[in-house]
Amino acid sequence: MRWVLIKPLNHSPFYDPEIQEPLGLEYLAAALRDKGCTVLLLDSVLDNLADIKLARRAASFQPDAVGFCVTTDSDIESVNTIFNECETIVDKQPVFWIAGGNFVTTELKCAIQNLPDKMHLMRFEADISILDLVDKWNEKALNTLPRLIDAIPPAFPDKLSFPVRPYHDVISHHGWAFNIQGSRGCCSSCKYCASRGMRGTHPAWRGRTPENIVQELAWLSGQYEARTFNFVDEDFLGPPSGSAKRAKDFAAGIKEKQLNINFGIQVRPDSLSKEVIDDLYGVGLRYVFLGIESDNPSDFKRWGRHYCVDVWRWVGYLQSLGIEVNAGTLLFHPDSTLAGIRSFATKLREHKLLNYRTAVNRLGGMPGSFFYDEYVAANGTVDTFGSIVLPFKQSELEFLYQTIIHTFAPVEVPSMHALCAMPIVQTNKLFNGDEVSYDLLKSINEECDNRVSSCFFGILNMFENDMLNQNAIEKIVAENFAFGMKIAEKLIANGFVNSPKSLYNAMNNFGHTSKG
Repeated sequence: MRWVLIKPLNHSPFYDPEIQEPLGLEYLAAALRDKGCTVLLLDSVLDNLADIKLARRAASFQPDAVGFCVTTDSDIESVNTIFNECETIVDKQPVFWIAGGNFVTTELKCAIQNLPDKMHLMRFEADISILDLVDKWNEKALNTLPRLIDAIPPAFPDKLSFPVRPYHDVISHHGWAFNIQGSRGCCSSCKYCASRGMRGTHPAWRGRTPENIVQELAWLSGQYEARTFNFVDEDFLGPPSGSAKRAKDFAAGIKEKQLNINFGIQVRPDSLSKEVIDDLYGVGLRYVFLGIESDNPSDFKRWGRHYCVDVWRWVGYLQSLGIEVNAGTLLFHPDSTLAGIRSFATKLREHKLLNYRTAVNRLGGMPGSFFYDEYVAANGTVDTFGSIVLPFKQSELEFLYQTIIHTFAPVEVPSMHALCAMPIVQTNKLFNGDEVSYDLLKSINEECDNRVSSCFFGILNMFENDMLNQNAIEKIVAENFAFGMKIAEKLIANGFVNSPKSLYNAMNNFGHTSKG
């Protein structure tokens, strides 16, 4: 059976400098090849193919089946264009069309309405269930399948084949990190998160064994000389009760294989301890995304999360080791108060974690989450795609939030670019001794963060003293645009930007690319 798996172009209006390999499709490609299928994987960004060219490339492969990974509603335009073009080319050749991904799983009604009727929809993790389609094809019974197919996610990820890596040369050339998935799901069931809806009724967190993960790291290191890895797990360490052993076993495996690598992880603060951090740091941990969210225990209780009293201790300890820390935060949420916003922002600033991303993030009702379902139950059907804006209980905070979004818009593009460039520069520092580039980019990031902090508290002060008016707002916007252009020029001059034209275009369109 001949398969084409496609990562379409995401037509998001937001500037996003991060480019990552399509790991989910790479897992599916490995499973299909093990089943004896021939697979072509196409990624519109990594293959640099516009929709029509990508469609013709897919059709020329003469596929029996074409599968799409649909992450958000911003993929729909690309999916439909590719589908329509392919249909005109393979008019007399029967093709089985299927789509999966986060959008299909969590926004099924929208997927049914906006994706072609001929396209079957598969919810949840498809690694195992996609193989049933091959059996149906061999039995000439594919057309008997319903449009909606619920996959059965793998209970034991160790049994999955390592994902294929068709883009290894692109990743290596640009110095990007290889993505690794050490687990599936998440231990928590936060009421604002879509993880619950994405897994359905299936097991929450399913971890690969440290031995299995290290085997893949060793294979990638030997096969492609890979040194930098990004763990895309929602929850790298798993249940806190077992996090120390998992970290120790993982570190022991890396030492045994004598791997000289660096890597980044995403964790919850209550999974950390000095022992865990020391074990992971000793074998290459250099970047941590930490779910902090709030400094108010009451917020955690409302959100169905456990509050970690040691969070700032672990932030300080990670930073003392030279580990880059980025934080997941929710400064703005329905129960926000002015005092709470100031208190949390002050702590973030003290720990060098107040930046564009943490300053503007707002809790919304994500499709598949408890808060989304609660909102729909109370207000009826939602006609929009994506997250629902949950209103502030203190309605005057909406003006504050929209002012921050508007005034920060010119800073978004250059500051996000500088932040996302750090892992590559950090790798070059560790393995190539490039201290100069690292120090330069570090100073640029600090300059951006200082600007955000100064602007944030300046707006907060004016809001508290009823001095925030249109003239004051536009003055800040103009100052931020001048600042943003200065940072963009620094990034370009020091070689941190591959496409200055794209960066400047995004800067000049900041009014359209900002959130809010």
